[in-house]
Amino acid sequence: MFGAKRCNLDAKLRLTLPADFRKELGESVCLIPFNDCLYGFTPENYRAWVESLFERDGHHFDARSRKDVRLRRGISASTVQLDVDSAGRIALGKLDSYQPGKREGLGLVKDVTVIGDWDHFEVWNTQRWQEEQESYENDLDGLLFDD
Repeated sequence: MFGAKRCNLDAKLRLTLPADFRKELGESVCLIPFNDCLYGFTPENYRAWVESLFERDGHHFDARSRKDVRLRRGISASTVQLDVDSAGRIALGKLDSYQPGKREGLGLVKDVTVIGDWDHFEVWNTQRWQEEQESYENDLDGLLFDD
């Protein structure tokens, strides 16, 4: 998934996913608030992402580590799995029943931007996304050029 598209949540707080994203997602998505936005994965990519968080220095998730168990439990508890309806919409309002105030805290009220980032999509408050893009321009210049 690649690209960025501005969208509006409808009156029922549903987000219509961009058509090209829908083709890759299937019937459900796993959503987790992370880094000032909402990450969305297929269930398979979500599992791979969570596993990758524990991969360091040749180590993987350790079920005998209290820290690993606590962290994975917290990640799982923060994740909501939602169906993608026949019109390609996800009901972001359902986040409120799992984590009251989280959606509004991220600014996902009306005007949002959906971006594709390889194995997942992100839903940003459009103003926050524009601010993020401003710092990106400087970082990209430094990445592309040595002088």
